[in-house]
Amino acid sequence: MGNTGTSVYVVDDDASVREALGSLISSAGLRAETFPSAQGFLASMRPEVPSCLVLDVELPGLSGLDLQQELAKAAVQIPIVFLTGRGDIPMSVRAMKAGALDFLTKPVDDEVLLDAIRKAIARYQTPRQQGRGTLPPSAAIDSSYIASANACPRIARTGMKEFPPFRLDTVNQCLWRREDTGNDERIQLTPKAYAVLLHLVEHAGRLVTQDELLGAVWPDTFVQPEVLKYQIADIRSTLGDRPKNPLFIETLPRRGYRFIAPVRDGVGDANLGADPLSKKPVGREAALGELRDSLRKTLRDQRQMVFITGESGMGKTALADEFERQAAADVLGIRVARGQCVEGYGGQEPYYPMLEALGELCRGSDGDSVVRTLASLAPTWLVQFPALMKREHRERLQREILGATHERMLREIGDALDAIASETPLLLVFEDLHWVDPSTVDLISALARRRGPAKLMVLGTYRPADLEFSNHPLKALTQDLLVHRLCREIALQPLTEAEISEYLTNEASGSKPPEELAALLYRRSEGNPLFMLAALEHLAERGLISREDGGWQLRVSPEEIDLGVPESLRKMIESQIERLSTEEQRLLEAASVTGMVVSGVSAAAANMDAEAFENLCERLSRRHYIVRSADPKEFADRTASKCYEFVHALYREVLYQRQSPVRRAKLHLQVAERLGALCACPAG
Repeated sequence: MGNTGTSVYVVDDDASVREALGSLISSAGLRAETFPSAQGFLASMRPEVPSCLVLDVELPGLSGLDLQQELAKAAVQIPIVFLTGRGDIPMSVRAMKAGALDFLTKPVDDEVLLDAIRKAIARYQTPRQQGRGTLPPSAAIDSSYIASANACPRIARTGMKEFPPFRLDTVNQCLWRREDTGNDERIQLTPKAYAVLLHLVEHAGRLVTQDELLGAVWPDTFVQPEVLKYQIADIRSTLGDRPKNPLFIETLPRRGYRFIAPVRDGVGDANLGADPLSKKPVGREAALGELRDSLRKTLRDQRQMVFITGESGMGKTALADEFERQAAADVLGIRVARGQCVEGYGGQEPYYPMLEALGELCRGSDGDSVVRTLASLAPTWLVQFPALMKREHRERLQREILGATHERMLREIGDALDAIASETPLLLVFEDLHWVDPSTVDLISALARRRGPAKLMVLGTYRPADLEFSNHPLKALTQDLLVHRLCREIALQPLTEAEISEYLTNEASGSKPPEELAALLYRRSEGNPLFMLAALEHLAERGLISREDGGWQLRVSPEEIDLGVPESLRKMIESQIERLSTEEQRLLEAASVTGMVVSGVSAAAANMDAEAFENLCERLSRRHYIVRSADPKEFADRTASKCYEFVHALYREVLYQRQSPVRRAKLHLQVAERLGALCACPAG
């Protein structure tokens, strides 16, 4: 009669070995359950019965030794019998020191293995006898290899829960931390850690008992309180909290926990500090409609390549964030990964944004399947992540890919992404492509030109003006892709005065702002969202506006307000100016003394002849950089001068103020003399 109350779990990636071991164990009257990976074992539901684990050492993703370590960290005790095809003494010593019952080498004698299994089962104790944890589901164990997209099915997606400097993102199921720079850092949590933290945050200020937490996060599963303590300790470590002097989570001995930090509901956008209008993007409904249309095509296996373009501060990242939020909420199971291009001063790492996005996928939901896909289809990419492989595997892989070419890497990553996106939609977001490395440009080209079906959408952001420098390769690529209808460009335009008024209304919970305030912000920002927000903050800091009874109030008349240039904007504009050549800077500084219009009258002040001055202005204009073309001007001597104008008054103001008073006075004199000569009317 079989002992149906006893389970033997077999974890081995070799199907023939699993089948043979399963038959052997069943023949001995024991119930056998087999798994191809550690992740599959951890994700299973296991009853509270006497059991043991027959574990292969060499496993994809999470190795047998790694699994043993993770179980120990979670205070889970189950007798382990290791099997290996090529074990060595250090490996066996490590396993036995960590508590393994036996360490056997394949091929193993049937009776030897069964004897080890019987001894293991005899030593098994129930969780209550142990006073420690039972085997939790996968997400209860802290492992970067283990994640489940459906690990927290009871969690509602309601937006942000803010407890400064943190925000809990219930859409993307992660944590954001506001840094001193004002930027936000994204912090990944394991699914169970996220679920525990969310339950505490949603019930902030009151006692949450251990039984309540266990029932909410591990429904219908027997889990000892020690596992919960492990999750609380992990969350505290992430928050930088201390049990004795807590700022966030207070322990109430023998009762439970209480979240003591103030919590408020926030807006469900990720990365609020990264770009303007990230709270409620206004004036972007048409752009969001285009993005949603591309996503619908993606879901029909039509790969999509979309570029969001615009000058600095136009809200490119805010739009990408809002679209990502909507996609995550509307498309079940969609995978999203982001890669950030960085400005390389000492060189750029090839494929940097793609590697960053791949790393996020490997650490995210179902990351183990991504690792397996890379191992199978893109080994040249997997080797870039040494932490995902054991040393011997990494060394073997490095030997196998020795001499791999650029073309092979492109082919492999294309195949891998197609495989990842074959069933589950994949959204890749590449930020600031104006800083992209040449290898990633080739990758974008290859992805856009692949013909096979895939639920893959690539979304990139960049500043078109920056592509004009040094014949940027992305400029030629995007032009070619647009001609062949292989990509879509969404060019963001400045906000209208009505849209700025709408933004102010949204910020004031529906209370309409004074018309003068919207008009003032529009004149000062010319519709640039970043400039508008900076001006709004500048007004508030100086006490010129206030929020009273939820609405905006002007404290002085608009005529009395002299905004100046907010310091944050001045630094940003200065950095753009510094990228120009010395000759270009000299031209623009001379032109700034004449006002918004730039004409040949400033040539003498810039120590240039009229033709050289005009050619340089034309070059800047074609790059849409700081100046743009304007209507020509005719003087009294019937000569005409081609004219340009500053793209924004703030650029002209910064250029003017960065010069010393003595230099400005000298330039004014030179320009006045030139104007006098041009405007003099002939006698008679």
